[in-house]
Amino acid sequence: MLSKCITAALLTLTISYSAFSQDSHEDSRQEPHIGFKGGLSIATMVRTGDQSISSTPLYAFNGGGVILLPLGKVIALQPEVLFSQKGYRATGTDLTGNYDYRRVSNCLDIPLLLRINLSKELGIVAGPQYSYLLSTNTTFKSGSVSYQQTVNNDNSNITKNTFGGVLGLDINLNDNMFLYGRYTIDFKNNNGDGTSSTPAYKNQVFQVGLGFLL
Repeated sequence: MLSKCITAALLTLTISYSAFSQDSHEDSRQEPHIGFKGGLSIATMVRTGDQSISSTPLYAFNGGGVILLPLGKVIALQPEVLFSQKGYRATGTDLTGNYDYRRVSNCLDIPLLLRINLSKELGIVAGPQYSYLLSTNTTFKSGSVSYQQTVNNDNSNITKNTFGGVLGLDINLNDNMFLYGRYTIDFKNNNGDGTSSTPAYKNQVFQVGLGFLL
C-alpha cells in the first residue's frame, strides 16, 4: 500500500515537473526543480479528550520528494510527498516504577504549499496538507515489563485520512541546497476513545532538515 501511494504521488509530481520544464528561463531560480529533503521531526500532541493525559516531545523522521514550480520571481508552488513520523511520548511513574510510553504514527503526507520569496535566500511556505495514516508502532517499558506492538490501525475509532495545515521557512544555502523548518498541525483529531491506550488528540509536529534541488 505504501509503495503504491508513494509511486503514484511521485509520478504525478514528475509529470508536473516535465510539463513546467518545457518553458525555459534565463534565471535558473525561475525554472522548475525537483528534489528531495529529509530531517528531524519533533512531535507532540494537542489534547482534545482527557486533559489528564500529558506528553513530552517524540523525536522522529521526515523525508521525501519536493518539486518547485515558480509562478514568477516572488511566488511559487511547492508540492511535496513525504514519509512522516508523528505521535507522542509519555513518561512518569507507576506501581512498577518509572515508565516510558511511545506511540509513533507512520504517515504519508502530501502538503500543497505556496512559497513566497522574501529575498534570494529566504522564503515562506504555507498551505494545506493531506495525511494518510499507514501504521502505528507502540512501545511501553516499565521496570521489567515491556512490550512493542505494530498495528495497521483497523480500529474504526482511529482516523486514517486527515487534513491539516503547514507553515514554514526555507533558507537557500545556494542554488540547489536549502534548510527548512516547518510547523504542521492536524485540523481533526484521531477519534480515539479518550483512554490512555487510544487517547483523542491532534498531531502537531516541528520539522527541521536539509533539502536538495536537482
